[in-house]
Order: sequence, then structure tokens, then C-alpha cells
Amino acid sequence: MRMLKETWFTPSFSTLIHNRTESLAIVGAGALLVGLHLAGLPGWVCPFKSLFGLPCPGCGLTAATGQLLHGQFIASLHTHAFAPIFAVSYLVMAVVLFLPEKQRESAVAWIAKFEQRTGITSLILSAVLIYWVIRLAGLV
Repeated sequence: MRMLKETWFTPSFSTLIHNRTESLAIVGAGALLVGLHLAGLPGWVCPFKSLFGLPCPGCGLTAATGQLLHGQFIASLHTHAFAPIFAVSYLVMAVVLFLPEKQRESAVAWIAKFEQRTGITSLILSAVLIYWVIRLAGLV
């Protein structure tokens, strides 16, 4: 039980944003995907869906984010209920990426402490997996 608790409250988002190279790759890829979507151009096909024929837990996030950016909040939630959470996470990652080193380290430390206290990252990722199963079952 102790190991489960330690794992649940282990910071992962802060660990990810601590690495500027990884953050830049994610922010860049996200901007490219959403930009292509907003321009009406095709992005890359989901490898999970191509391999297994099923949508992945994140399928629809790009379209839902595009809807958010157009102010279509209800449509965005219908496309993918976690789009606002992922959009905020993306924004936090982008802001922290471009902070000066001292402020970036401070922000990463604060986020790590918040993750350790709340287990928020594990909670959100678990909720996304539950939502995915519900979507696969056709209940939403």
C-alpha cells in the first residue's frame, strides 16, 4: 500500500517540464498539430488507432483544442472532455519553458510540490483512462 501511495504522489508533470528539450518538443508538436487543424490541413494519424483500430485516450484532443480556441466550449467538451485540462497543462508547460532559469526552477519546484501533495497528475491520468473506457463502450 505504501508503494502505491508513493507512486501515486510521485511528480511526473514537473519532471517532464523540468527538461527544456522535452518541453520544447511537446510544445512544438502541439502547436504544429493544432495549427494544422485550425488551417484545415491534415496532421499525423494516431499510431494507436492505426495499429489497433481503436481511438487512443487522447484521440480528439487536437480537434477539441481547436474548438476551445474558437470559443466553442460545449462542442469542445463533447469532442473530448479533458481538452480544457490538457490545454491548461500545455499553457503551463509553454510558459515555464520560456521563463528565465531561476523562475523556471522555482515554478518546477512549486509544481512538483503540488503534485506530491495532491496526486493531481495521477488522478487526471486515471480519469482520462476511465473516460477512454467509457467512450469505447459508447456511453458518451
